[in-house]
Amino acid sequence: MSSADYADLLLRLFVDGCALALLALLVARRRPRRGLFMVYGTFNLGLFVVLTVISARHVGPAIGFGLFAMLSIVRLRSEPIGNAELAYFFCALVLALVNGLPVADEGLIVALNVLVLLALALVDHPALYRRTARQRVVLDVVAASPADLRAELERRLGVEIVDVTVEEVDFVREITRATVRHALPPRVPEPEPALEVAP
Repeated sequence: MSSADYADLLLRLFVDGCALALLALLVARRRPRRGLFMVYGTFNLGLFVVLTVISARHVGPAIGFGLFAMLSIVRLRSEPIGNAELAYFFCALVLALVNGLPVADEGLIVALNVLVLLALALVDHPALYRRTARQRVVLDVVAASPADLRAELERRLGVEIVDVTVEEVDFVREITRATVRHALPPRVPEPEPALEVAP
């Protein structure tokens, strides 16, 4: 690689780092779940490095297909995340793709980074959605239907349930583990996510 190539690589790495820092601010303010940014950052940097090697060595397209197959396996084997967290993860990968491949027009790279981050900031703006909080709940009952489970959770927690995801039902011990998303009243601060509750 020539000195111009190294300068271009450093510039693209700098732009990627700035975009990743802005993504970190969005994650910290809107999706404060521990470990999420670590996943986004490491995947972003890893993909950036792999794309740099592929583009520098002119590796065949089979390597690229193998890379995306690996990403799909990681998705299947990893801890389940919500749709919003998946959108942030996808944007972290897109930023790595945009910045990892050499493009002659630096202005285009910066514009695409701004476009991705601006779109993410707009579609996840709190003004577009009801304010909710998420809790992990362990119930000492097994509900007969989803409606019964929702009613039981609303009665015990004293909140309006927006969404319930059942994680485990144990008929032997008669317990139900679920993730509950409930509405927050106005001016109530959002609690720490994934709080374990045993009513």
